[in-house]
Amino acid sequence: MQKLNSWMRKQPSGYTMKIKVKIFLFLIILLAAFLRIYKLDQVPPSVNWDEAAAGYNAYAIANWGKDEWGKAFPLVFTSFKDDKHPIHIYLTVPFVKIFGLSDFTTRLPGAIIGVLSVLVIFYLTRILFKNDLTALISALFLAVSPYHLQFSRGLWEVNFALFFFMLGLLMFYLALQKKGWLINISFLSFGLSILSYHSSKIVVPLIVLLLCFFYFKDLRKLSKNFYSGLLIFLVFISLLFIEPRLLGTARVKQTQLNLEDFEKTTIYKMTKNSNLAIGEIFLKNYISHFTPQYLFLTGDQSPRNSVKTSGEFYKIDALFILVGLLYLLKLRSRVTLILLAWLLLSPVPASLVGGAPSATRAVFMMGSMHLLSAFGATKILKLTRNKIKLLALFIILLILSIEVYSYLNYYYNIYPKKEPTDWQYGMKQIVEFVKDHPRYHTIYVTEERSQPYIFFLFYLKEPLPDFRNTVIYNRLDSKSYKYNTVSSFDKYYFGGWDPIESAPLPSVLYVLTPSQYDGLKYRAKFNVVRIIHFPDGGNDFYLVSAQ
Repeated sequence: MQKLNSWMRKQPSGYTMKIKVKIFLFLIILLAAFLRIYKLDQVPPSVNWDEAAAGYNAYAIANWGKDEWGKAFPLVFTSFKDDKHPIHIYLTVPFVKIFGLSDFTTRLPGAIIGVLSVLVIFYLTRILFKNDLTALISALFLAVSPYHLQFSRGLWEVNFALFFFMLGLLMFYLALQKKGWLINISFLSFGLSILSYHSSKIVVPLIVLLLCFFYFKDLRKLSKNFYSGLLIFLVFISLLFIEPRLLGTARVKQTQLNLEDFEKTTIYKMTKNSNLAIGEIFLKNYISHFTPQYLFLTGDQSPRNSVKTSGEFYKIDALFILVGLLYLLKLRSRVTLILLAWLLLSPVPASLVGGAPSATRAVFMMGSMHLLSAFGATKILKLTRNKIKLLALFIILLILSIEVYSYLNYYYNIYPKKEPTDWQYGMKQIVEFVKDHPRYHTIYVTEERSQPYIFFLFYLKEPLPDFRNTVIYNRLDSKSYKYNTVSSFDKYYFGGWDPIESAPLPSVLYVLTPSQYDGLKYRAKFNVVRIIHFPDGGNDFYLVSAQ
């Protein structure tokens, strides 16, 4: 140890600083990895239907080169007729091919992308603000962020969209400063972000236009690299027109505003003008993303998007973001304009539809807010005298640690027991029971929790050819189609039957909700072979068969 200290003292001070920065960065990355991988297959309490669909389609691609609908290497995955993006599914393919299909391997790509995002924001912050401390703080803030943890502990499209966007920005600035060929990687990353999530189609092209406008003279110096990179980006844009489903028309129909929304607005009551009503709704939705309630207190109120008891950012971030914004405006540089555009454009996609504020559709508030918060924290530290600078840093880390502990304690111990139906909890246990009891030749499954078929495909690891040979889809005009795309495959039937009139037949298993079980006409003739319980002990599903 003495020799090491002696050697360190002989090194230039800048060299010693670089070693310290790398050590701290390594520790932050370790922390980010632990927070994203620990109990990954247990919290959240179950893979939801979108995760199961993405996982099974990745499994189908990995083994048969086709999706569940029999399409070879599709650009858009039909799934539940909601047209899922391709990037997160294709990046999951090698994981399920190598390690097999499971809850953990399905979520692992998202966790890894989340860790890589922490690394990217470090280098992006350092190149924008030219300060190692700011870069380390931004990485730390993203590593422990409740917003980012929520979406990197699962197979979420938004997580991939944010990562490729920030990677595109990083490669852009590195191309201007060091190696021109990196501009190709930059535009490729921007393109991958566009193919990752709907919000990217609004935010990313506008940011790319601003980058090209503000840095046009610098980009021209890159010569052929700039034009080849631009061509790469235009190829991705052209894909939106070649395959219109990438534009998200199916999803827009599900979330678009309607006359009932317009009639609630003040301006529509006065003018009966729906266009003006859209403007009022947009403004109200947009502002809702910047309220203290959403940002720092309760966050998104969708159970899958947030724990609902913590803001999207920590309370300590409020001060740092405000200070960071003031100093950012003081810079009056191109970086100021790009970061402001990034932040101000982020809520636009969520403001155009219902359900605001939305943590998913406003996903690009991540990164931009964390950069501002880190910038503000650094400025506050610089205002302190050298003697109390370490004390100020300790106080900041102490307050942050308390907030992080409070959030993680709730996230791991209480959140999994809250509203588990939103995570389709219980479907895994049902399929495992069916696998362990092959004596049932027919299985009827309630459709009350929506898309139950995908969990049978996922947990049975159903061979795609077998599924394709036996699948029967619900008609578009049927009542069941709203809840379940598939009517049946093999011996499994999903909805389309009257649970009240269910007959107690030998070797037939019924999977019912508690209310459906209570309403059975011939309940006395049924035997409850298994009750699936919620994490809090309540009854989730009844599995019944003839006595």
